Amino acid sequence: MFRRLSQLKCRCKAELDRSANRSSDLRWRGVFLRCQAAATSKRWREMMTATQPELTLFHTPGACSRVTLNALEELGLAFDDRPVDIFKGAQFSPDYRAVNPKAKVPALVVGGELLTETPAIILWLTERVPGETLLPGPTPLARAQAFADLVWCSNTLHPLARTIRMPNRATTGDPAPVREAAIAAMTPLLASIDARLAQQPWWFGDRWSIVDVYLSWVLGMCEGGVDTSQFPALVAHRDAVRARPSFERALERETRALAAARIELPGGGRL
Repeated sequence: MFRRLSQLKCRCKAELDRSANRSSDLRWRGVFLRCQAAATSKRWREMMTATQPELTLFHTPGACSRVTLNALEELGLAFDDRPVDIFKGAQFSPDYRAVNPKAKVPALVVGGELLTETPAIILWLTERVPGETLLPGPTPLARAQAFADLVWCSNTLHPLARTIRMPNRATTGDPAPVREAAIAAMTPLLASIDARLAQQPWWFGDRWSIVDVYLSWVLGMCEGGVDTSQFPALVAHRDAVRARPSFERALERETRALAAARIELPGGGRL
C-alpha cells in the first residue's frame, strides 16, 4: 500500500510542478495531501505497534499500587506484574532497589525506563492513551483540576489512611496516639467525601475515574480504625468501584500475586 501511495504522491507532485492551471493545481494538491495523510496515519500505527513499550508493574496486593493496576486494566494495556512483599521489607532488598531506588510501590518500567509515584504514572497513562478514560477534562484547566484531586488523594488522604492501618510505621513510640490523631484528621475528610457522593454516583458526577479507585482504597485502609458505617454513600461507592470489570481483573491479579509470592496481609486484612 505504501508503494502505491508513494507512486500516487510522486505523480501528484509532478502534476503540481507542471501545472499552470489554478483549478488543476488545487485538485492535484488535494489528492497529494490526502495521500500524505493516509501514508502518515498508517506509518504511525505501524510504528506504534512495532515500538510499543513493554510495561512491567511492580506492586503489592492491597497496597496503593492497586490504583495503577486498575488503571492499566481499565485501559486494556498489555503488561507484566511483579509482586513485591512490602510487609516483609522486600522493597528494601538490593534486587528491588536496583529497579526502584526509592524502595516504594508502585513502580512502572516502561521500555526499560522507570516511572514512580501514582500521580505521575497516571499522568503518563492519560497521555499514552488519549481521551478521558482515567481522568475527565475537556479543557486543560478541567484536566488540571481533575489531576489536582488525584494528587490530593495521594498526598493528603493516603498518608492518613496508611497511619490508621499501620501506625507503627509513623512512630518509634506508642502507636496508639498517632493512630487516634490520624483518625481525628481523617474523619471530617471522609464526611465531606460522603456528602459529595450522596449527590452523585462517582467523584466527578456520572463518570467513573481513577480517583474513584483511590477513594475506594482509602476507605478500605480506614476500616478497623474508623466507623465506616457513618458514611453510607462512601461505602456504596466503594462497592460500586469493586463491581467494575477492570477492578475485578485487578483483584484477580492481586489474588494470584498473593499466592505466588506468599504474601500475608497485615492484621488479617483482605483485598
